[in-house]
Amino acid sequence: MSVVENNRQPDADIAPLFTERWSTRAFSSEPLTDDEIAKLFEAARWAPSNANSQPWMVVYETDGPDREIFNSVMRPGNQKWATAAPLLGYFFAKNNRDDGNPLPASHFDTGSAWMSLAFQASMMGLFTHAMGGIDKDAAYERLGVSADEYTVICAFVVGHRGDVSALDEELQRREVPNGREPVSEHVTRGVVA
Repeated sequence: MSVVENNRQPDADIAPLFTERWSTRAFSSEPLTDDEIAKLFEAARWAPSNANSQPWMVVYETDGPDREIFNSVMRPGNQKWATAAPLLGYFFAKNNRDDGNPLPASHFDTGSAWMSLAFQASMMGLFTHAMGGIDKDAAYERLGVSADEYTVICAFVVGHRGDVSALDEELQRREVPNGREPVSEHVTRGVVA
C-alpha cells in the first residue's frame, strides 16, 4: 500500500528498501499476529554483533496488562501518537560480558538489531518508529531491567499505518518521509584533514 508519494531519491543505485522505510506517527490499532511478531524478533536475532555476543535485550507489550506501564515510560509528546500502535517495545544494550569485561560495541550492535527489525517490518508492509524520547530512569524501574546490567537505548513501535487525520495538526504536517544529508557530509575517504 502506497502511503505517500516517495520522493526520496538516492544518489547511488541502492535497494528501494532503504528509501521506502520511514518512521510514521500515524498508526492503526489493528493488532499484529503472533507470526508477524515472531518474524520481527527473528530478524533482530540475526543482526551482526561483535564476536557474536548479541548484547541486546528487548522487552515489549501489545495489549497485555503491562501496556499502560510501557506507555508511561515514553515522554508525553510520544505518548500522544505512539500509544495507538499495537506493539511497543524497548531496546536495551548489555553493559558487560558474562565474565564482567565491558562490551564496548554493545550500543552499535543493538542498533544493528533494531535496524534488522525495522527492515523486516518494512518488508512485511508494517511501519516502525524508534524514539529516544523516554524517561530513562523509569525504563529501568517500571520495566524491571537492571541499570547495572543494561543501558536503555530506545523505545519503538510497530504496526500498520493509520489515519493521518487522527494526529494533531503539527504532527500531520510532519507526516511525510524526510530526506537525508548528502553522503559527503558524513563520509570521508582517507585521513581527515
